[in-house]
Amino acid sequence: MAVMPFIKSGFSQAISKFKLSVYLWLIVIVVSLIMVLPVNFQIRTALGHLSWPENSLMPFELNLVEIFIANQNLLGSYSLFLLVTLLFSAGLVVFLSGGLFGQMINSGDIVSFPNFLAAGCRYFGRFLLSLVLFIPFLMVFFLIFKLLSAPLHLWSAQAVSEWPVILAGWLSFVLLALLWPAFKVILDLVRIFMVAESKKVTVAYASALKFLGRHFFQMWGLYLLVSLAVVIISAVWLAIYRLLSPAQPGSLIVLIIAGQAYVLFRLLARQVVIGVEYNYFSMRKES
Repeated sequence: MAVMPFIKSGFSQAISKFKLSVYLWLIVIVVSLIMVLPVNFQIRTALGHLSWPENSLMPFELNLVEIFIANQNLLGSYSLFLLVTLLFSAGLVVFLSGGLFGQMINSGDIVSFPNFLAAGCRYFGRFLLSLVLFIPFLMVFFLIFKLLSAPLHLWSAQAVSEWPVILAGWLSFVLLALLWPAFKVILDLVRIFMVAESKKVTVAYASALKFLGRHFFQMWGLYLLVSLAVVIISAVWLAIYRLLSPAQPGSLIVLIIAGQAYVLFRLLARQVVIGVEYNYFSMRKES
């Protein structure tokens, strides 16, 4: 299978609609601030009297874990807020997915923030139901992963040194990285059918499974290739990121900008995946 035409078309489509990544990034920033600021205020109020050693034996995050274990009611006043925020975030992810797929696939819609929000509203109900119907596939995914990773866990449990444990952990991670796209492509294709052909959720699932019966390995391979490119770029970015020191103000500003640029890159990568999947779907369905 010649993969480059699909990847090139998906990349070009994502670049032409780069504004979608900007919209997503802005929404994520605003929602994150709304979620983090109250909790940050509570932590500062409760822990402001503590003095941390300059060279702590443990990272700051581990110190916080110990404090949360010892003071389990630290965020008690925010428990309802955190629960509502969690549910809101889940709904927001579905809404943003509707906007993203709608604007990426509907070529007649001009890419704009109002149209993005309109697409999110238009597909929210069907995308939410598609996610609910995806739960059995998630159960199958966890079952297969459990069965395939069982020999690795058994091998690490019987190890007499740390290297088998480390190697088994890495192999389990690779297995997860290979297996998850095989299931994620099902949900993506269902949503492509719903947007591109205005199909109902159950009909979209039937059509997606029928299509994947003929093209599963090709679509899985395309997803893995794009994911591999993202991993390589992320590794290079992380290597450069680690060269900068947050102790210097100039470097700190660069780190913040680089971090947000990476978030934009990951959002754009998601657009590329959708573009590649849709282009393959369009060409193979027509043929």
